[in-house]
Amino acid sequence: MLSLWLHHVTHLALFDGRLFRAGAAAIAASTLVFLLMPWWIRFLHRMDATSDFAGTSHASPPPIMGGLLLVMVVLVVSLLFAIPNIQVLAILGILATYAAVGALDDFAKIRTKRMIRLGKASKQQWMDKADGISARLRLALYFGISLLVSWAAFKYVPHLQSATIAIPFVKPSLFQLHLPGWGFVLFMSFVVTATANGANFTDGLDSLVSVPLVTSALFTGTVAYICGNAVWSHYLLLPHLPGVDELLVVAGAMSGALMAYLWYNSPPAEIYMGDSGSIGFGGAIGMMYVFSKAELFLLVVGFVFLAEALSVALQIGWFKASGGKRLFRMAPVHHHFQKVLEDKYRRRTDANSKIIWRFHLVSLFMLLVGLVIFFKVR
Repeated sequence: MLSLWLHHVTHLALFDGRLFRAGAAAIAASTLVFLLMPWWIRFLHRMDATSDFAGTSHASPPPIMGGLLLVMVVLVVSLLFAIPNIQVLAILGILATYAAVGALDDFAKIRTKRMIRLGKASKQQWMDKADGISARLRLALYFGISLLVSWAAFKYVPHLQSATIAIPFVKPSLFQLHLPGWGFVLFMSFVVTATANGANFTDGLDSLVSVPLVTSALFTGTVAYICGNAVWSHYLLLPHLPGVDELLVVAGAMSGALMAYLWYNSPPAEIYMGDSGSIGFGGAIGMMYVFSKAELFLLVVGFVFLAEALSVALQIGWFKASGGKRLFRMAPVHHHFQKVLEDKYRRRTDANSKIIWRFHLVSLFMLLVGLVIFFKVR
């Protein structure tokens, strides 16, 4: 680990400081993405890693799988600047394995697109099967991986063994939900899987998923840093969670990489994150909420993820219950707003920009609400 080596060689306490290491991780991740992304875009174009359903606002479809580079950068930078413990390794494990499943889905999309060009498949067939690997297979892999990691975390992370869930607006010392051990493991798995799916649904317009991922990383990193400090957690009447403050470094690496990615993903996007990035980061963010004992605050800070996932579930449920009627014009909900605003604006790019900016503002607003509730209202 680079920071430990520098501390050992120079004997400067600076290199051991967690705030410095988090900042250095953010700068390093951002710099690497800035430097490597142009090469990565050219490489993906040569591989023809694009999607036919990229959107009409682009002259030629940008490549997908931009998130794969982000995941690799975050993994490397986190290992360089974070002190490995079970919580750091669990989050990086979720990030890597979920990204691998997402990459398989991205590869399946690319392969199917090539089959369409060869006349061996139709676009309607692509849409009918959700353009990648089976949705049931994806969910089974997500839940299986998260279940394994959650079980290991529950066994080896002491503050998870209480199997309690903090409630927004209520001090943990007054009331918390208590679950049996097996129920808490299932709950952790559900949080991770649901966050990954919510992030995947949100990744539908240029830069749309990046900001809620950044706000969630900032929230969980801040909560982890405060709760990992015995003095500050006692002062704010929060549970002391030893070792969780190291997640601030991982959150720094994620935030830095995603902010640099916005440079290339801002409308009109030069590259898309793809399932490898949205699913990988979504799962890792979900596990960070679990470790920081802020699981239900995902409903607040991750409101955009919740709205996107809930709109899909409601659309499917209403369609089946009503015999073919639709609750939204399209789902996820950002596509519903896209259709509504296209009637108002003549160009799709105008409608998309309006949706993207408003969703970003909602994410930033809910970050402030979540911080206020977590640290003061409770």
